[in-house]
Amino acid sequence: MLNFRVPRRSFSAALGAFVLLSAASTFAADRINGQVLGAGAPIVGSTVTLWAAGAGTPQQLGQTQTDADGRFVLSADGKGAILYLVAKGGRPAANKAGGDNPAIALLAVLGSSAPDKVVVNEMTTVASVWTNAQFLDGAAIKGNPLGLQIAAGNVPNFVDLETGGYGGTIQDALNSGHSPTMANFATLATVLAGCVTQVKPDACSRFFIATTPRSGKAPTDTLTALEGVARDSSYQPERLFALLDAFYPSRRAKPSGRPRSCRTSLGLRSPGSCRSNSPAGV
Repeated sequence: MLNFRVPRRSFSAALGAFVLLSAASTFAADRINGQVLGAGAPIVGSTVTLWAAGAGTPQQLGQTQTDADGRFVLSADGKGAILYLVAKGGRPAANKAGGDNPAIALLAVLGSSAPDKVVVNEMTTVASVWTNAQFLDGAAIKGNPLGLQIAAGNVPNFVDLETGGYGGTIQDALNSGHSPTMANFATLATVLAGCVTQVKPDACSRFFIATTPRSGKAPTDTLTALEGVARDSSYQPERLFALLDAFYPSRRAKPSGRPRSCRTSLGLRSPGSCRSNSPAGV
């Protein structure tokens, strides 16, 4: 489970010690200018849907497609509900030969008021899935309003929704230099980017095999795949870590000396060195 140190206030999450902050970011914008990125490059023709989450079935507030730069504009009034964006499909510019990738499903949980500018990418997806795992069912988010508010308020601790990069708390002195949170957050985002951009022809099929849960039902999109990992992070995590070397064989240095087990901040246990500070293209 993702966890990091925050002064004075903490909550316990289902998958392990996961520190939460109850203070939600405040934004005042009904017009959302966004961009969908894969490995740092635009995803063209991705279908972006804005949802309002609550105790019942999420309400669709708007839908559009990204342009040649991966950009989109949506306008909606969530009336105080927790807003979130789901981007599905599209053609990642990072791999022009890859074509349309129907396996893409990226997430950004925005909170009760969206920022003027939003990036939806691998980093926002990892942050949003791990903070909202107990409320996610496929692409639907629903649950107790207070719980939804707390979960949404913690997304910016991990990711900057306006840039798609690291959030403030994950980079502060209590976390960046004293825990592997940033490195392992990046590892997940980098492996996810391999499927999103189809860095290998069989990248998504391998990603789905590596994220198949105990039930044996293989996921069919990247969002569902990460949900399974977040809910049962102790189940054969070596499958997922192996993809880092398979997708990017020249990126990660081999550990020197005796191999060791490294327990990551996501609740995963990986053999050898598990730090990777910069996600591919993110």
